[in-house]
Amino acid sequence: MSSDSLGRYNEAKEDSRLWLTAASLCFGAAALTIYLTSNGRDIACIWPANAILVALLLADARPRWITVLSAGFVANVSANLIMRGTVVGPLLYGCANLAEVSLAVFFLRRSGGRDGILQSTRSVVRFLFIAGLLAPAISGVVGASTAFFVFGEPLLKSFGAWAASDGLGLVVFTPFLAAAFRGDFVTCFAGMTWLERVEAVAVLVLAGGVTYFVFFGTDRPLLFAIFPPLMFVSFRLGRLGAKAAVMVVAIIGGIATMHGQGPMVLIAADAATQARAFQVFLAVILLTCLPVAAEVSARARLTAALAAHDLEMTARALTDPLTGILNRRGFEAEIRRLLPRQAPPSHSLIAIDFDHFKQINDRWGHLAGDRALQHLASLLTSHVRAGDLVARLGGDEFVVLLLNSDLELVKAVCERIRASAHGSPLTIDARSVAFISLSMGVASARPGEAYELLMERADRAMYDAKEAGRNTIRWAA
Repeated sequence: MSSDSLGRYNEAKEDSRLWLTAASLCFGAAALTIYLTSNGRDIACIWPANAILVALLLADARPRWITVLSAGFVANVSANLIMRGTVVGPLLYGCANLAEVSLAVFFLRRSGGRDGILQSTRSVVRFLFIAGLLAPAISGVVGASTAFFVFGEPLLKSFGAWAASDGLGLVVFTPFLAAAFRGDFVTCFAGMTWLERVEAVAVLVLAGGVTYFVFFGTDRPLLFAIFPPLMFVSFRLGRLGAKAAVMVVAIIGGIATMHGQGPMVLIAADAATQARAFQVFLAVILLTCLPVAAEVSARARLTAALAAHDLEMTARALTDPLTGILNRRGFEAEIRRLLPRQAPPSHSLIAIDFDHFKQINDRWGHLAGDRALQHLASLLTSHVRAGDLVARLGGDEFVVLLLNSDLELVKAVCERIRASAHGSPLTIDARSVAFISLSMGVASARPGEAYELLMERADRAMYDAKEAGRNTIRWAA
């Protein structure tokens, strides 16, 4: 099998897997929702099936529209056909749902909503408008007309029920499912410490426990008790935690309301009004928690960006921009931190001067001089250990600090550097080569010796090397 054939086979296999996933999830959600929240003729009180399709299309970098939409259409029609027992209604409902999913994904992706549903307060408002109002309202025209002409349900009531149920379904379930399909929860959980993981699970369990108690454990209207743990989740876990918490509340509260339990029973006696009241409650939660979570996430990103900027600015302040090694300021900060004050030291400082560097600038120009300095910096870093320091103090002056080094090691490093520099000429152009030689002075740190005195002794030894004819090494007394 050729590579092209294998690629097409793998792509077709992936499409088939995606189609089956979308169809099975959508069918299960649609059939279960109709069974639990509808009498078979009217509109379900919440519709999460479309959120599955929207999430799949948002999570995919290159959305496979035909695959996902065809799977959703078959699943929607099948679920409605089995649960409602007619043909015309399910087909029309399927078309309405398809239009809703297409509109929601189109506008969300166009407005940058693929990865940014809860990135900021502005993105939350945009998402709520598109998924909670615009797309459900447009599809609701077809859905309500179907309920009116096919099932004899009131037109305006059906439109309101459609817009509310589909809007809540998209707004509640889409953020969670899109993050799950993209693997955001797995990535986030994997990046946590064990303590952070325990905290994340604990706060979500707390939110779920309070919600369960409010809906199943008491006959008092304690809906307000759900908001503190939701706010706590939003502040501690950000937008991913808020998505999960809202899902938990929607599932627990929805099951309770469907079975005639919880605070909604105290509001109204009939199931339809209870469902509407639960829709309003979910809408309030969404309008409260999602903007808070988005703002917390935005502030966290801003804090991280500022910290990264500070690190970058600090690195720039301590790094030589031409060679990428430490500059004088960075080197002095490091060596003052490393030089011991009490115990006998074992550090050695090598002061290095680039012999006849001015001749390179004069003969071939400053660009060649810059290349020569970069070449030397690379050579020096290649001959020291990971913890040793290499710096350019300015011009053609370099220094190397060898940590925890005995005399033999220092001698060996110095000889390798000198020989490597002499044996690695710099190619200027096709006809010109610049040979490099170095004058080096070495000083071993004394107990309690300040950096300035150590540097002065290494410099003096380096000038002795220059006076001795260059391309040599001298040791400080």
